[in-house]
Amino acid sequence: MISKVNLITITLLFLFLNGNAQTILDTLKTKAANNQKPGKWNNELFKNDKKWLRSAKNKPLKSLAFPVEKYDYYVFNTPFNFKIDKETFSGVIFGENIGGKDNKFILKPELTLIFYTRDKEIQVNSDVSSRNYPYLTVQGQVEANNQFDFVGVKSPDNSGYLIVNMKTFDLRFGETVIIFPNKDNAFYYLQLQEKPGLNESAEKFVERIKTNSRITEMIKLSNEPEAVLP
Repeated sequence: MISKVNLITITLLFLFLNGNAQTILDTLKTKAANNQKPGKWNNELFKNDKKWLRSAKNKPLKSLAFPVEKYDYYVFNTPFNFKIDKETFSGVIFGENIGGKDNKFILKPELTLIFYTRDKEIQVNSDVSSRNYPYLTVQGQVEANNQFDFVGVKSPDNSGYLIVNMKTFDLRFGETVIIFPNKDNAFYYLQLQEKPGLNESAEKFVERIKTNSRITEMIKLSNEPEAVLP
């Protein structure tokens, strides 16, 4: 039976969380409206984007300039490679630099995508954008048996989606995704709750996930001839 004190605590917590969610929603709604008002636009940024994006070769989606309200938001993407025994993986960490623009690097990871590349290290071609602030948007492309294209968006309320070759990952259920390409026009995958911590190096993060037995299982499964299922 729930005591009166615990009931009050639970009620207050619910009201706080509900109020916080409503505050985020109101902020996003206001931002969406302001992005459509010419008087709110950062015209200098818009002008610079139109020049810079002429030669940009973003993939799989071509980036074009669009006007947005003024904002203060800094993002990063960090590629990395690692091995589990003799098996090679290549990935990229996406996130926000909450240290701001004053040469302070306080990196807050929001999404990590890793590809099992078997016997060679590759660099995942990726792009991260701040233009949809406060949403983090990412995209990229990599060759690993097949061509893999991906796009993703992370919301400030910690929801979001990553789409890899039409497979959708709901980021509420894990912000680390590992892709295991097959040789028969298919792939397996894992979605982990484990994620890099604030300012944590990729090496330390890898040490925490490489003992996950599910990774070993997927390595073996993806190397079976004709992708034999269990």
